Amino acid sequence: MLSQVALVSLLASASLGSASPITPRQAAQQVVRINSIENVAVRSNGLILATNMNSATLYSVDPVAKTSSTALSVSGTNGLSGIAEYQPDQFAVIGGGKSIYKVDFSSGTPRSTLIKTITEAQNLNGLAYFDNSTVLVADAGRGNVYKIDVNTGVYSEVARDPTMAPSGGIPFGIDGIRYANGTLWYTNIFRNSFHKIPLDPVTAKSTGAQTTLWTNLMGDDLCFGPNGKIYVTTNSRNSLVEVDPTAARPSPVSVGTVTGSTSCAFGRTDRDRNIAYVGGGQGVFAVTIRV
Repeated sequence: MLSQVALVSLLASASLGSASPITPRQAAQQVVRINSIENVAVRSNGLILATNMNSATLYSVDPVAKTSSTALSVSGTNGLSGIAEYQPDQFAVIGGGKSIYKVDFSSGTPRSTLIKTITEAQNLNGLAYFDNSTVLVADAGRGNVYKIDVNTGVYSEVARDPTMAPSGGIPFGIDGIRYANGTLWYTNIFRNSFHKIPLDPVTAKSTGAQTTLWTNLMGDDLCFGPNGKIYVTTNSRNSLVEVDPTAARPSPVSVGTVTGSTSCAFGRTDRDRNIAYVGGGQGVFAVTIRV
């Protein structure tokens, strides 16, 4: 989940090789303009939460009114990245590349508190729900995945693999992550690759070898769709692609164009359950998915 500005800076010193061509199916509709959105999550009331790696502001976006406001400023950090809900209206969010914070909307007025600082971390970036008290966090610098208890702050490494490691001299490897039904899905942005690895559904520890799904398309973050498909943002390829998780070697199909697409999350109301909200270099966009 790299902003377009950060990506351009890194691309200047790297050769990423060839990537498969992507033909967009539709243009996305802009919801709001906020520069350099890093990650998005959707609350049960339909509001979208958006982060920026260079700001402690957690934005709240109303997709109906097409307006944005500050939900709160997370104290103790100067930038936010991965975010996920683990309990109703309670979210974990990465701040500053080493810390995980709790953002709680459940009592009305939003509050943020530090869950844990992982001092040995190099660049925490991707974050995913595991269960109601645990989230998974990817360290793009170290090339591993931690699980962390959001109530106690206790954490441990649960997965490490060469496909998660940085490459080509760029200190950024594993990027977006999502977990479901014993499988962790993840991208490695500068390897142009997408992978899955089995995790124990109780301990979250890896239980087998990873499977590489592709190595020819940049993948940033990802989200699960209501139709059973997986959707991957492609950052500098400016698209959102659809993936069939049942295919041994899935062929990504573009479903929308978003400049510098970094992240995605689906709507949660009857009105927008088939809409993927995509964060990118120029704000939050809506892509309607056929289900």
